[in-house]
Amino acid sequence: MVGEINSVPSGVDGLQSHTGEHVSHTRRRKTDKSADKPCSTGSDPEEIYLKSHEWFGSFIAKNEVPRKFLHSSIGFITLYLYTQNADYKKVKWPLMYAFAIIMALDLLRLRWPLFNKAYCRTVGALMRQKEIHSYNGVLWYLLGLIFSFSFFPKDVALISLFLLSWSDTAASTIGRKFGHLTPKISRNKSLAGSLAAFTVGLCTCYGFYGYFVPHYGYVNHSGEISWSPQTSRLSLCQISWLGGLVAALSEGIDLFNWDDNFTIPVLSSIFLHSVIVLSQKSHPKVHAAAQAAASVAQSLHWGSSSHSSTIPTS
Repeated sequence: MVGEINSVPSGVDGLQSHTGEHVSHTRRRKTDKSADKPCSTGSDPEEIYLKSHEWFGSFIAKNEVPRKFLHSSIGFITLYLYTQNADYKKVKWPLMYAFAIIMALDLLRLRWPLFNKAYCRTVGALMRQKEIHSYNGVLWYLLGLIFSFSFFPKDVALISLFLLSWSDTAASTIGRKFGHLTPKISRNKSLAGSLAAFTVGLCTCYGFYGYFVPHYGYVNHSGEISWSPQTSRLSLCQISWLGGLVAALSEGIDLFNWDDNFTIPVLSSIFLHSVIVLSQKSHPKVHAAAQAAASVAQSLHWGSSSHSSTIPTS
């Protein structure tokens, strides 16, 4: 009887010991599994983590603070270079070099998981989670700017960069914060974001054409600035309002599901340049069309006059 009673605690202790070992083994197995994740091959998109996103929690992942800071700072750096008389025609070459380097890095990291892991640890603060196993959005950014600086005048190329840098950032920030309060105008685009893009675009055009162009006129060569109050039918306020509209349209249009880092500078360059060209007082095509309309009106007037002169009077 005593032996049976004494055997109970030992059995309980054995059960507890066995249970403890099982729990410890389970925990150790889970720990080992989680510890093995960062050292995996990286074939699974979930196996590579952006450490910077983990350090700052969901705030940096949701609001993309470093990415937006870099995005916006490029506009201010470009504006400073404009005031320092930087040759805008040569800007496309550094952009092309940067595109080639980043494209090569992307091809390498998407081919070799270990390099991809090291790359993401280095510049992960500027990346989105979806870019871990896809091409970097910076490539689209560079392509759009290369297009603008290759085919458009100085002021149009600069404003397209400013709209990409500032209007897009404002639209993204305001859209994420207040977009749920306004209707959606397209996929992932809200009225709140478009209004923010419009406001920043208006202020950008007004500030650039109203202050920087006249105050730093010595940095502009002949033909580099396509809009001026002397050559355009549009006033400063009108071109600024149209600039805001261009910013809102370029940001709001979802073109073939392309990255907006590419579509914003491309569309804004095309829209703004078209507006400026068609509003010029001495534009050859507009002048020719006006002359043609005047000659048609004059011929109609002559025809009606000659016809009335042949009518007999009673």
